[in-house]
Amino acid sequence: MVTTESRSIAKGSDLLAQSDLRQSNVLSVYEKARAINIEKNNARLRALGLISANEERKSNASAWGLEEKSSNIKRKPSSRPPNEGCRKSRRLLKLPSEISENVVTGGNEEERQEGIEKEREVIVKECREARQRAAMEVAKLGVESAARENPTATYEHCLMRIRSMTKKGLINRVRSIERAAGKHCVIKMAIFKSCLQDENMWELAKLASEALERLKGLQSPP
Repeated sequence: MVTTESRSIAKGSDLLAQSDLRQSNVLSVYEKARAINIEKNNARLRALGLISANEERKSNASAWGLEEKSSNIKRKPSSRPPNEGCRKSRRLLKLPSEISENVVTGGNEEERQEGIEKEREVIVKECREARQRAAMEVAKLGVESAARENPTATYEHCLMRIRSMTKKGLINRVRSIERAAGKHCVIKMAIFKSCLQDENMWELAKLASEALERLKGLQSPP
């Protein structure tokens, strides 16, 4: 019989094969169990609208050791001399740059920031829509079940608390949830992270996201 655990291992193995990184044999028993926990938690959090598809993909990839490492690859310099008439480096020729460095840097930074803002908008919009769908599904179960299971009420309460807390208080709240590591700590931290994103507090949301990743590896979904 195929169990949830075996399906998770198979999923992780598929990811490894697709990326051409054969690290499954390198992972210890503990690391594999941790990766399975993270995948289960991510599926649950995604269904509740507390993480986006991109956040789920990155988290699963990291759990199985599939982070992109292309930025660390260095190209070997060509041993061939440059062809006559090809473009020479103005820096090596000790000539002033053709384009102002400030203009290039400013343009690249502006584009980078614009990309970050668009990615953040997608995350917030996707999570909001998923939370609405989850709330509607739970509401169909009846008033009693909705009050007990619907994460929306807890989410709204958390949102109100965040709006009334100082930055120091918010940081302490992230730390206290992680230290307590209770049965529902993953859901609590994910709600807190998502609320911070909703309030455009991305620096604090990053802090909460990092704590969430640590908790997901330790706790199975309740």
